[in-house]
Amino acid sequence: MPLSLTLRIFIVYGVFVALTAWFVLRLVNDQIKPAVRQSTEETLVGTANLLAVLVGTEARSGALPAAELASILARYNQRHPDAQIWGMTKDVVSHRIYITDHRGVVLFDSAGHAVGEDYSKWNDVYLTLQGRYGARSSPEDPKDPDSSVMYVAAPIRDGNTIIGVLTVAKPNRTLQPYIERSQRELALYGGALLILGVVFAAVLS
Repeated sequence: MPLSLTLRIFIVYGVFVALTAWFVLRLVNDQIKPAVRQSTEETLVGTANLLAVLVGTEARSGALPAAELASILARYNQRHPDAQIWGMTKDVVSHRIYITDHRGVVLFDSAGHAVGEDYSKWNDVYLTLQGRYGARSSPEDPKDPDSSVMYVAAPIRDGNTIIGVLTVAKPNRTLQPYIERSQRELALYGGALLILGVVFAAVLS
């Protein structure tokens, strides 16, 4: 039995709306994660440079007072912001901060496990010591693709001389709740748009 003209119009329009909605939602959804990470990297750049300037003011004859810096940053790690961000609570600081000397040797690490290690080959330190923008993304666990961490560095200067590097690191998993919330809202609005399109198709047919 051939389909009526009304039913054919409904099917064609419904399929068109569904495909259009799927394409747009897929495109927007694919951009959420990189957009969030790009915004976070931009914030890390500002944070690293601000801290590097503050640390640079404490330099004495080209040397960094590691003990004093350790005391300050240890107090930072103990802070609890209790901030409400778009309906989500943030009660701990999630940045890791480490400082190297002009050779790339770690003088201070807020995580407490890299002091004395040579970080001169890591891109954040290596490039910054050359006067370039130093950043990298590395997994904490090679077997876990979701364990990647963003590292953004800034030079510590004594006059025009680079005497060290300050790196601010942030785990990407701390951004995941905001990404997932955006994806859920997008799916909700997309579903509503699809239903509205089907209803409109029915009315039009």
